[in-house]
Amino acid sequence: MSTENENDAKLITSVEELFDQNKDLAMPAVDAEEEESSGQPEIVPNAEYFERYLAECYNEVLLSGSYELNQRSHPFGDRQLRQELADFLFRFHSISAEPDQIIVGSGIEGLMFNILNLPSVINPSGLKNDGLLSRAEHFQEYIRPRAAVSEGTSDATKKLFTDAHIQVKEVAVDDQGISFNSLLTSGTTLLYVTPFDVPEYSLEDPAERQQELLDWVNEASYRYIIEYDASPEVSTLPTFKSKDKNDKVIYLNSFSSLLCKGITASWTVLPKKVCEEYKARFEKFNCQLSYLEQLVLTLFLKKRHLDNYLESIQQQ
Repeated sequence: MSTENENDAKLITSVEELFDQNKDLAMPAVDAEEEESSGQPEIVPNAEYFERYLAECYNEVLLSGSYELNQRSHPFGDRQLRQELADFLFRFHSISAEPDQIIVGSGIEGLMFNILNLPSVINPSGLKNDGLLSRAEHFQEYIRPRAAVSEGTSDATKKLFTDAHIQVKEVAVDDQGISFNSLLTSGTTLLYVTPFDVPEYSLEDPAERQQELLDWVNEASYRYIIEYDASPEVSTLPTFKSKDKNDKVIYLNSFSSLLCKGITASWTVLPKKVCEEYKARFEKFNCQLSYLEQLVLTLFLKKRHLDNYLESIQQQ
């Protein structure tokens, strides 16, 4: 057999293995000696689970012939995908979101950078730039956009803000996470939080600190909380968005956090005013996530594969 034929045979074999519907999904066995030496069972992420079912969904979309793969995607993500995401958020986080509030993209950084350049975020005072005289007259009313992040936040995250010309202020942390007193004196208009900034198992009641931060954002019309739900773990502490009664929380999540780094699909749930600004600015652009990936992830969510995967993590 020629080298070219051998390569073709290897390719066919690899594709067949990828879509093998009988692939063993059992968790890898843990060596007994390793368990004994560590004092507790080793938790092995079941990567094969979502690899197998993602492959199954790709297979169904590509080979079924029931999907129109050549059509143009909605600029903010296919509506069915946004509906499935809304249903997922309600099931796992008690977040009530309409599909029209959800924006789908590729990469959390790109979505966040777009949001940070919207008028409500970059111009908290809402003053129009009508010339130098007007600016001078309203100088005292001008509010400079400034973001509060917890101590130790990555330089990459802080750079997203500075690239949007938003000053970054690191605030102190205490036993309950972000220090409320430090936030009050920071003079910031935005608060960036992740699940790690209000620890679930803090020494005191974390829900009390979370409510303090929500009270802070509600005290001024120009303030927003940007919540990046960066952990696949389902915390007993509700998300900020699920407790957002005044539409002041910008929620972000991604499949790279929930599943694996190789899946860049991400989405945001925006407050009504911010969402209107986003759509007005980006309605003529294509969705950055390919239509094929949107169809596959829609099927993945619809079949509850993501639910099952996250539930298996919780049981470990």
